[in-house]
Amino acid sequence: MISLSIIIVSYRCWSRLDTCLKSIASQQMENIEVIVVDNNSDDGFAQAFIENHPQVEFILQDFNGGFSQACNRGARNAKGDWFLFLNPDTNLQSNTLQPLLEKVNQEPSWKLIGIKQLNDQGKNTHPHGLFLKWWNVWPSVRILQQLLNPSRSKHRWSKDLLSYPDWISGSFVLMRKIDFEELGGWDERFWMYYEDMDLSKRAADRGWLRVMYNELICTHSHGGSSRINPEVKAITKTEVILSAIKYLKKHNNPFYALLGKYMYLLSRFIDIIISYPFSATKRAMTKKLLKARLDLKEQIS
Repeated sequence: MISLSIIIVSYRCWSRLDTCLKSIASQQMENIEVIVVDNNSDDGFAQAFIENHPQVEFILQDFNGGFSQACNRGARNAKGDWFLFLNPDTNLQSNTLQPLLEKVNQEPSWKLIGIKQLNDQGKNTHPHGLFLKWWNVWPSVRILQQLLNPSRSKHRWSKDLLSYPDWISGSFVLMRKIDFEELGGWDERFWMYYEDMDLSKRAADRGWLRVMYNELICTHSHGGSSRINPEVKAITKTEVILSAIKYLKKHNNPFYALLGKYMYLLSRFIDIIISYPFSATKRAMTKKLLKARLDLKEQIS
């Protein structure tokens, strides 16, 4: 009987994925399964990699459906009572999963669970945060929120052995299969970014706890798939902006969604304009944002 299904979405990050899978194998648990959904890496390395990991189930997509779609695709094949959605650039410390499962099985009120994440230099990456609202789209406002209420700051949520942030990063999020199905899975309208905030928001709307269990730790090397070259970096950074707008539209009434959208775009526009002459990434982002705007107009007309 499978107790835990680990679902990993990967795109051209074979070396880091190899490290991740080895860290899972080091857990020495027999009642887990690992499912890797490859988002059409199409670089010629998949077959040899699969042969080196016969214990892993691979799903090779012939298109890049984004994070949410690939997670849902993996979940449809999963047989465990628990689902762990895990980034391919994470590295689990030995003896992480068994204590985690033992703890969460004693806590029926815990619905979405994360653990502490450190980067390669050992610094806390704070894999959680405040919900994005129409009035806090400016980073300075969110910083002020945390200064005025330190108990709801990213530093406090990472310091306490047990904390309850608004949202938990999709790089490591554990939940029961029945809860995942009740939420309807990941929203596939979010190609990349803000899908984890959206999942947490839908859980919060049901009164479900989102919990950081900081007694356990993993390493997370950010950008394993999203920063592999300048072109991909520009695409993913543009997607942050587009996904934020989708999130604001989904979780606000029309008036506040529109207000939040333009306030958010203004904050990003200022950042891009300042960096535009010095950053090839920002220049590429500008072109992609303009194209996205034109595409949207064509869809509406």
